[in-house]
Order: sequence, then structure tokens, then C-alpha cells
Amino acid sequence: MDDLDEDVIEEIPPRVIRFPPVEYNGATVTEITLQPLTIEMIVAAQKQGNEIAQAAHLIQRSAGIAPQLVTKLSPKVLEVASRYFARFLPADPPRAGDQPPPG
Repeated sequence: MDDLDEDVIEEIPPRVIRFPPVEYNGATVTEITLQPLTIEMIVAAQKQGNEIAQAAHLIQRSAGIAPQLVTKLSPKVLEVASRYFARFLPADPPRAGDQPPPG
């Protein structure tokens, strides 16, 4: 069988992000666990406006936390979460006129 006839999609594991304590709703939060994204989450995030709002929405949905807690997190959490989320997004297609990489 030609291996071009089959794609095997491996599961991407959840990602724990630990950070300095944040007080929210009477509790101290020191970590969140991001779960793998679904297409539904990605589509909903795209409706949120700019990239920061989209990433914040994905954190909220993926970690199952309140939007008010997301706003209290460090921008560094946003950066780390965005790297995790990038694994679920399709690569950008080349734009017309772009040169292919040498090789």
C-alpha cells in the first residue's frame, strides 16, 4: 500500500502552563491545562476580532476557565498558549509571487 494513500493523525496531548499566583473569585490559581482544540473552537475564536482576543478566547475555551480569569493572566501565558495552539492551525498557503525556499 502506498503511504500517500493514508494520513495518520497523532493526538496532541494537553499542555499545562504554570505561572505566578493569580487571585480570582476567592481562589489562588497557579496553572491552567490547555486541552486540544476543535474546529468549532477555532472558528469561534476567529470571530473575536484581533489576534489577542482570539488567543484569549482559545485559552478560555481550551482550559475551561472564565473570561474574567483569562484577563488576569500574564501576557507571557498568552504567548505560551499561542505556541501550543499553533500546532492545531493549518499552515498558511504561499502567496502569489512568493519564491519557494532554495533547495
